[in-house]
Amino acid sequence: MATLTQITSPPQASAEVVVNENFAGSEHIATFGKRHSTSTGLTWGYNAGRWGGIAITAGTVTLTNAATNYVVVARATGVVSVSTSTTNWNDTANYARLYQLTTAGSVVTATQDHRAGPFGPFCGNGYGRQALWVPANRMAPSASGGCAALATIASAANQPDIQTLDFDASTQEFAQFSVTMPKRWNLGTLTFKPVWSHAATATNFGVVFELQAVAVGNDDAIAVAFGTAAGSTDTGGTTNDLYVGPESAAITVAGTPAAEDTVFFRIARAPANGSDTLAVDARLHGLVLYWTAGAENDA
Repeated sequence: MATLTQITSPPQASAEVVVNENFAGSEHIATFGKRHSTSTGLTWGYNAGRWGGIAITAGTVTLTNAATNYVVVARATGVVSVSTSTTNWNDTANYARLYQLTTAGSVVTATQDHRAGPFGPFCGNGYGRQALWVPANRMAPSASGGCAALATIASAANQPDIQTLDFDASTQEFAQFSVTMPKRWNLGTLTFKPVWSHAATATNFGVVFELQAVAVGNDDAIAVAFGTAAGSTDTGGTTNDLYVGPESAAITVAGTPAAEDTVFFRIARAPANGSDTLAVDARLHGLVLYWTAGAENDA
């Protein structure tokens, strides 16, 4: 068990130096904590520090009188804000909880410190944006309109193999996979980046991949329609180079998702899209699926 430097007895000279050194060693705990020198009435001051690589500047927020005030920090930017609404307080994927403050008579009458709680800034890093790699060998050509079967070719002797699902240049083809989503998924939109390559071709290197999804829960029918697809448009050019497409727009998962649903995905190449100009098969190595966690764990 760690212990702080002790002040000797009888009191040593410059005892305040020891006290200040102890504070310096634990200053990270004070980040976002109440700053008494700037807190008065309905003004709530908070301490500076570093959090998640972000430099936090000391500041203040203005509380509303005769109300419960919810003080939060944005996970992406470190900006502290306050509201009498619980909207941001309950959006734990994007905001960490700091304080719940009750006011009356233009002063704070009750304080709840949530900084080390399950949704606070010091509880871990399981919230927010998450990435899941889905390789081609976890997908399968659709039973109807499917792409070519999984192919494996050598890039060169004793070097990485190229294992892909290949999509035609003129006819739209599909592949599918499914993921039983973690309970901590916030049930919101998803995005993706395709990872792909192509064989030799002289001109026209554009490729468009599109992904759509639908959630199916316990005892739900599997025969349901996919949601609206979102696409990623990329440009190749060099035979057997690996390309990572730009992140797609948001994908809304159809079927009213619920916790721990299985989400079925369908990916397609879109040869009818004017930006899809690659004259040979587009070889899909896999995709990176991005989702948002709204809780620290799956409990």
